[in-house]
Amino acid sequence: MWNCQNIFETYKNSTYGKSMKTAKARPTVVLADDHAGIIECVSRLLISDYDVVAAVNDGRKAVEAVMRYSPDVAVFDIAMPELDGLGAAREVKQQWCNTRIIFLTVHADEDYVVAALESGASGYVLKSSMQSDLVNAIEHALAGRVFVSSYPIGAG
Repeated sequence: MWNCQNIFETYKNSTYGKSMKTAKARPTVVLADDHAGIIECVSRLLISDYDVVAAVNDGRKAVEAVMRYSPDVAVFDIAMPELDGLGAAREVKQQWCNTRIIFLTVHADEDYVVAALESGASGYVLKSSMQSDLVNAIEHALAGRVFVSSYPIGAG
């Protein structure tokens, strides 16, 4: 069974992954979610256009990974152990880090969207819309724009 580390190691050691070191640098991403299946799905979704430099399963490790790798983008879940994603985002932003943060979450409540944006996030994507919205959210964030998932927030 695949896990996030296997995906990253397979890519990093592949001919394609090695050739990217000599090509124009691709945007880098840190992933943080306490569900390995989500990490795997997001890694697969991003692997063709982005370099996933770290994948972690709690908010404290997310902050450490962002500080260590200074990625272009960090994709955080909201509900994580040790430190929730909102707290992790605030800590990252307090360090004057230029990393853009996107939340990938199941929470379709407007209060969460507002809290995420107030924490310094550049995007808010619902897991149910991940396949259609996540790359778009990353591109918006890299361009300095804010993206909120197309799912009607607060509905259902």
